[in-house]
Amino acid sequence: MSRNEVVNVFFGRTRQFFNGLEAQPVDMVDSHPDRARFYSGLVGKDLSEVNAYWSRQVFSGRQQPPLKVATPEDVLKQVVSQPGGIGFIELSKADARVRVVYELPK
Repeated sequence: MSRNEVVNVFFGRTRQFFNGLEAQPVDMVDSHPDRARFYSGLVGKDLSEVNAYWSRQVFSGRQQPPLKVATPEDVLKQVVSQPGGIGFIELSKADARVRVVYELPK
């Protein structure tokens, strides 16, 4: 996937993948450091900006934010349990159950 495609999935702008499968993004709780790194690396925004975006979307009735889980292990469980599951974890924690579709630049 391209960076823009990943951004669109995690910000609710795209609801389906190119093959028609419904995207099921999985986010992490604010307190997990991977979440701040992910959004900073993906869109250059801090968590307050990401949370403000989602507050506006929810308040306006447009959409709901992705499911939030507490740990990378929970991300893996959610992603593998649902078709169209997509989440973010450190590359070293990805295993054979998932496919890496995008790597953030270092």
